[in-house]
Amino acid sequence: MKRIITTLACIVLTIIGMKAQEFTLEYNIGYGLYKMYEMKDILKTSVNNGLIGLKTTDNFPGNFTHNFRIGVQLRQRHQLGIIYTHQNTSGQNHLADPTGEYRYTIKNTGNQLGAFYRFHILKGKISPYIELATGAIFNNCKLEEYTRIGSEASERNATLVGTNFFFQPAIGIRYKISTFAALNASVGYEWNPTGDLDLKGVTFMLIPYYADWSGLRISTGIVTYFKMK
Repeated sequence: MKRIITTLACIVLTIIGMKAQEFTLEYNIGYGLYKMYEMKDILKTSVNNGLIGLKTTDNFPGNFTHNFRIGVQLRQRHQLGIIYTHQNTSGQNHLADPTGEYRYTIKNTGNQLGAFYRFHILKGKISPYIELATGAIFNNCKLEEYTRIGSEASERNATLVGTNFFFQPAIGIRYKISTFAALNASVGYEWNPTGDLDLKGVTFMLIPYYADWSGLRISTGIVTYFKMK
């Protein structure tokens, strides 16, 4: 992670040294769909080999995303900078009756940190653009198991951590509402080519699953501009 932060810091220093016209701050709220095939396999295996009547009640559905960007605008058409995104989803198997209860929950959180480049096709008030973002996702995956038989209850918890790398091409449109603000909307696809998970605190124990955040992304938000010269 230190290498990634150092690399991004170098990128920021480089772009500040360029002939930047505007400094940009951006926030987007969006919605993402996630493959999570291997996480779904954990729940499926538990259902097939577990208690009679155990069912999957949550299977890693799509969820809202929050995206923050800091960058610079170069010669009106080029925009680049750093990106941070927070995303989460969860899965659960559950069984309950008058004699007891069993619940197995997997809660996935992925925090993205990376860089983006955006090329504006037009220079006017309304500007369609193409974009590419890339970087790392820092995963935190909480496993929670709850069992109750009669009045006796027990819990077991574990945390998996790991890093994915992602690429996210997108297309979008920007609508300038003033000289210092614009509305933004985009649609893209995130791809996670690699990833791994380790049991937290036991770095040599590689878990044969990974949190795959690949899937459709849509978002909308606002961009603010600050003149640099």
